[in-house]
Amino acid sequence: MNRKQDGMTLIEVILAITLLSMVMLTFAYVFIQFQQVTTNNGDRLTALQLAQKRLSDVLENLPNDPGKNVQSPTAEPSHTNYTVHDGADTATIDHGTYQTYVYVIAKDNDGKQMVVVRTYYSNTNYVELYNYSTTSSSQGASENDH
Repeated sequence: MNRKQDGMTLIEVILAITLLSMVMLTFAYVFIQFQQVTTNNGDRLTALQLAQKRLSDVLENLPNDPGKNVQSPTAEPSHTNYTVHDGADTATIDHGTYQTYVYVIAKDNDGKQMVVVRTYYSNTNYVELYNYSTTSSSQGASENDH
């Protein structure tokens, strides 16, 4: 006697659960990666805003040489005359600490003074802005992200 059975066998149920688990784990991994990228982009944007504000302040009033050696987390730009970093250049926002360094570069032949501002949002990641400070006006701006 052959009877047709309704339902699924134990092997089919185990295979279905395994397949569903693999799909769910893949989606969970993707969502975690998206969250990390979003957080990193938020940190970078905050660093960029802090660097823009500091560059604007520096171009209005070029800081004097502090007369002390300031160590930067990464290598300084070439031809740096002096570096400015003080307590006001450290900000803690939400979950992150941001360190801003101002590098005053040697004047070029036209008398223009390049100023580089880096805001670090991790030990090695930073946003860099630069501009030229002249006695009459500021010219051009650029942004680099490292």
